[in-house]
This record gives sequence, C-alpha cells and structure tokens, in this order.
Amino acid sequence: MDKPKAYSYIRFSSPEQSRGDSYRRQRELAEAFCKDNDLEFVNSKEYLFFDKGRSAFKGKHLDDTGELARFLRFVKEGAVAKGSYLLIESLDRLSREKVKDALPRFLDLLNAQIKVATLSDGRCYDENYNELDLIISIVQMSRAHNESLIKGQRVHQAWKMKQEKARVDKTPLGAACPAWLCVQDGHYVPIPERVETVRLIFNLSKEGYGQRLICNKLNDDGIPVFGTDKRNKTGKWGASSVNKILNNRAVMGEYQPTNLIEGIRKPVGEPIKDLFPRVIDEELWYSAHSERQQRKLYKTTKQSTLFNVWQGIIRCADCGNAYHLINKGEGSKGGRYLRCFGTTKRECKASLIRFNVSEMLFKEVLTKVDSLPLIRDSSGELQQQMSVVDGRLLEVGERLSEIKDQMLSLGGRMPATLIEVMVTLEEQQFELKQQKSSLHQEIQRDRIIDKKEFLNKVDLVSYDGRFKANRLLKHLGINVSVRTDRSSYRFEVYSTEQRLFGMLYMSKYPLFFFPADQKMMDLYTDQGDNWTFEGAKKEVPEEKWPKLRESLIKSYWEGVAEGKKMREEGE
Repeated sequence: MDKPKAYSYIRFSSPEQSRGDSYRRQRELAEAFCKDNDLEFVNSKEYLFFDKGRSAFKGKHLDDTGELARFLRFVKEGAVAKGSYLLIESLDRLSREKVKDALPRFLDLLNAQIKVATLSDGRCYDENYNELDLIISIVQMSRAHNESLIKGQRVHQAWKMKQEKARVDKTPLGAACPAWLCVQDGHYVPIPERVETVRLIFNLSKEGYGQRLICNKLNDDGIPVFGTDKRNKTGKWGASSVNKILNNRAVMGEYQPTNLIEGIRKPVGEPIKDLFPRVIDEELWYSAHSERQQRKLYKTTKQSTLFNVWQGIIRCADCGNAYHLINKGEGSKGGRYLRCFGTTKRECKASLIRFNVSEMLFKEVLTKVDSLPLIRDSSGELQQQMSVVDGRLLEVGERLSEIKDQMLSLGGRMPATLIEVMVTLEEQQFELKQQKSSLHQEIQRDRIIDKKEFLNKVDLVSYDGRFKANRLLKHLGINVSVRTDRSSYRFEVYSTEQRLFGMLYMSKYPLFFFPADQKMMDLYTDQGDNWTFEGAKKEVPEEKWPKLRESLIKSYWEGVAEGKKMREEGE
C-alpha cells in the first residue's frame, strides 16, 4: 500500500529571516515528521511550496502569485489527493490574518480531507476535528494575529518617534541612509567616491544622457555599483538604480517621511530639510530634471551617432506626424534624409527631405531666433538659469496637480491646509513664470546680425553640439511645420502658436523668406536675406520669374492660413 503523501509549506516574511536559519529549520522538521509517521515526503520542485518574503498578516501569501494559493489550487483540481498532509511549522505560518478570515480557509482544507500537521507541537488536524481542536486552532490564530498587530504597531510608533526626532533635532534615523552616505559618531558622513558618482550621474543627465546610456558609461568606466553583491549579483549599473538616484531629493539633503498605508508606502507630512549633507546643488538638480522632462516630452535621448537636430521640433503639415532621420545607405539614391513618419504607415505622401538641405534650413532657423547662448558664455548662463526655472515650474505644476486630485477625492470638503498650500504654490508658479519671461527678454536683447560669424562659431558637427542646439530651440518653444513635394520644401516656423516666418526652398533657386512682422523683416534686411518679391526677382532669370512669383505668392498665403489655423486651435 502506498504511503500517504506529505507536502511542506514554508514561509517567512522578512529579509532577516531569509538570512537566518528559518528555511533549514522548517525543512528539517518536515522531513523528520514524515520519517516518524511513515509518510512520503514530496520534494520534487513542482510540489515544494516556499513563500520567501511573504507576509501572512495581510494574506499576501494567498494572492495569485503566492505558493500557498498554488497549493490550494492543486487541492481543488485534485492534483493533491485526499488524505494527503500539509506540513507547516505552526499555524501562524499558515496565516496571521484575522480569525474570521483565516478560519474558513483552514476548515476548507480539513473538509477537503487534507490533514494539516503543525510540526512545532506535533499536532495534526483532519476532517474529524472536534470542538477542542477547533478551539485550539482559533486560539493559536488569534494569538498569531494579535502578535503581528502589536509588533507592527510598536515598529510604527518607534519609527514615528525617530522621524520626529529627525525633524526637530536632525538626529540620524539609524544606520540605514542613502547609499552615498554612512553614519559615523551619530552623524551622516558623505562617502567621497560615491558622491563623485552621484554628481557624474546628474551631470550626464543634464547633458542629455538617458538612463540607459548613463548605465553604459558607468559600466564601461568600471565605476562600482552601490549596494552589496547579494542585492546586485551582476555588479553592473541598471536603469532602475540610476532612476532612483535621479529622483531622490536626499541628494539635496531632504528626507521625506513615509508610512505604510494599506500596504503601500506613501509620503507623510512635509519633507525634512537638511537632514542629510547636500551633495547636489539646486541648480544641477533642476537642470538635470528639466532635461529629463524634455527627453520625456519629445522622446529624445542619445541613441545614434548623428543626432537629429530636428527631433521633437518638426512635423508634417499634411498629416501631423514627426520627421525622422533615416539612412538609405550607399548608391545613387542612398544617403541621409528626413522622412515623415506618416509615410511609413501609408497615411501620407510627403516627399523625403534631403539631409544637406535640412541642415541648411536648420542653420537659417538658428540665425532667426535667440541662439546666441550657443556661442556666448554670458548668454549660456542665462540659458542655464532658464533650465533651472523650467525645472522648478515643472515641480510646482506636478505638486499643484497632486493637490487638485486630493481635493477631487475629498468631494465637497476643502481642508483649509490644502487650500493654503495650493495658494502658496500658485503664487510660486506665477513668480517663476515672471522670472522665465524676464530671462527670455534678457536673452532676446542681442540679435544675430553676422550670420557667417555665428555659423562659424556654433558647433553643429559634434553630437553634443547638435543636441544642445536642438535643446535650445525646444526651450524657446520653436516648432516647425513642413509641406513638401518633389521640387520644393515649405517650412513655417512658430514660437508656440505665433508664426515667426516662412522659408521656401526650391531646387536651383535662392532660399526665399516670408517674415511674419516688421521686427522679423528688419532682421532679414540686416542679415541680407531675400524677403521681398523685388529682392527675389533680382536673383532669378527674367523668363522664369512669372511662374516663380506665382509659387511664392501661393506659399506665402498658405503659411499665413496655417498660422491662423494654429492660433484658432490654440484658443
């Protein structure tokens, strides 16, 4: 006759238990019980039920991914036969939930003719349980739940007191601290080599590197990861580690108290300022975050050897899709082009734009807007200040959105504290917008008159130089609409919804411009560009002028109509 089968269920909920003797002890007890009671211990991988780091207090071991839930499914499906044993160290391993939740599941196992053996006291429960067995199980479950509840409350209160001392006296919370710090003689102390790594990560982000490329650079340069080998067995930087550092305001000395609320860790109260030593200043923090927001908004990162200067700026006037840089390889029809993404989905019939023409047109756009920060240190400093203001505006805007969501969740009730915080944030937002406007006006004081001198100085060859030029136009709110056919490209340039000028490129002809206002006309005159029909007429053979004039008039009015449409949509 076959021996009854016994299945072991092992659970522990904390990392400390995993590093200790818990698993070995529970496994040895199960094997000894089987030997003493002539049972077949099922130890194949499929039938080992092991919940590492699962809390039984809130029933996490019973969710869809828990091992106890898998055992219960096997029982229900008949894969675990009636008369089998479930071996557990004690009933508190089975559940620390409230008795009203835990008892029905316990009885369901017994009623399914599964015997539950508790190894610590040698007791075995089966379908023939009596009132005494039931009382004992209820008492044990109640004790287990109450112990977990009291323990959780004590831990919560102790941690709350630590947080309050940190807020009032700047007392360290304990040995646990940000990875670039350590605790010495009751004080947080920076770890120099790790602080240097943190600053490198922020500077790379500020320069436009995405998380993946930051990881690649750190790994290529052999910079050690933070943490232990147990937590990071590869010894390599990963995107999640970089992301955590870039989003951790502890680098500026802040500590945000948190508590577990319904099993989710959430911020509680205002951040504690200057609890930790500052390793990043606010300017670098906001500059890095402003660039991250730009990459997120325009889906931009350093992914190819030649950066597309039009990325996130240009769109097709016919279908609204973005233009992407493509390389068609060698040959007569090869080379680089800008291609409307709509053509890849057969939503558009826009022509390809030759790369050399797109580069020439990009340079013309730079010379007509506030691009001096690309070649002047003083203007560059103003642009840096603009990045910081942009980063702060983003942060204030996100905080305002969070508060408005909280107010909506509260229905008609409007707590005075929330209203007060919202008013303060709106005032900050208004002041930041004024700062941005002032900086913008200061940057605009100088105009590019000598185009040749500017283009000789600006870097549009290196990857970083092209990236910075693209970033500058985005900060200025420049966007471009293009309409193409086989013989011409018409570019309309806007600052947000306001039309600045148009450009018409036609093969074998000069580049023609259509300024939107007198200020732009004056700039074109000073730079020596063609913006009048009479000026254009002087540049082309007399016999070709009538047809060209008709094309110029059509292009001009198309640009005006498109600008009007954009303004109406913006309103």
